[in-house]
Amino acid sequence: MQLRYAIVDDAAFLRELIKNLMKAEGHTCVGEADDGESALSIVQATQPDFIFLDIVMPKRNGIEVARVLKELTPDVKIIGCSTMDQESLIADAKAAGFDAFVVKPFTKEDIINTVQNLFAHLEETHHG
Repeated sequence: MQLRYAIVDDAAFLRELIKNLMKAEGHTCVGEADDGESALSIVQATQPDFIFLDIVMPKRNGIEVARVLKELTPDVKIIGCSTMDQESLIADAKAAGFDAFVVKPFTKEDIINTVQNLFAHLEETHHG
């Protein structure tokens, strides 16, 4: 199953790392951004299945972006990526609409398993 995704992170090397991991899994990157403002326009223009969204970014943080995205495109899945694993931050992120969370530094398996778990119901309909 091929999924379309966008990456929003102010660290270019992390965007590249995630793109390489996802490409190996057969998924397609439809857009990337390095700040919260750009994220909104990219997601609206490309309509990805899911988005990797950093929490701490310039212009708008990930929690603000998630709130807007869930209003504009309620079906998009949001995977939070952040170095911060404080319970309160994760609670705020989930309340804002994040569907899953990966703490940096993450492993290849962390990313792949998170995506697979988020879309497990689609796998079942394709193979069931």
